[in-house]
Amino acid sequence: MSATEWVDLLVDPRGIRDAFTTPPDLEKCSLFYFHIDERGTSITLGFDTRLVPDVLLREDGDTKANAFEFFITFVSVTALHISGWGGSVKRSVKMSRSEQDGEITLSVESPTERIAFQAQEARISRARAYLAS
Repeated sequence: MSATEWVDLLVDPRGIRDAFTTPPDLEKCSLFYFHIDERGTSITLGFDTRLVPDVLLREDGDTKANAFEFFITFVSVTALHISGWGGSVKRSVKMSRSEQDGEITLSVESPTERIAFQAQEARISRARAYLAS
């Protein structure tokens, strides 16, 4: 799987596909947000990149953007494993779909941390281009 094919695993990839000719590579984005919601068995990850959309999203207005942040929410999460959380800048982020059961597998790894889980689906829950200082 190429570095940008994660978009095809989303429930609705059109927003990202419409905004970017080449979507952001998750490994080149900063993972700045990690939220576990046990009520809905979901996990939301927030990514930030200096890659800006080719076409601004509707809610971005006329912003002269130089950055883009987006949140991916994973639903019906199972098999969560967390080992360490050091805020490492250099991380490997892999997202794939199992051919056996169709579940999405996500892993985030660095020398000091490992996060892995499976989910039934993934969707962009928020995205915006903005002017970073």
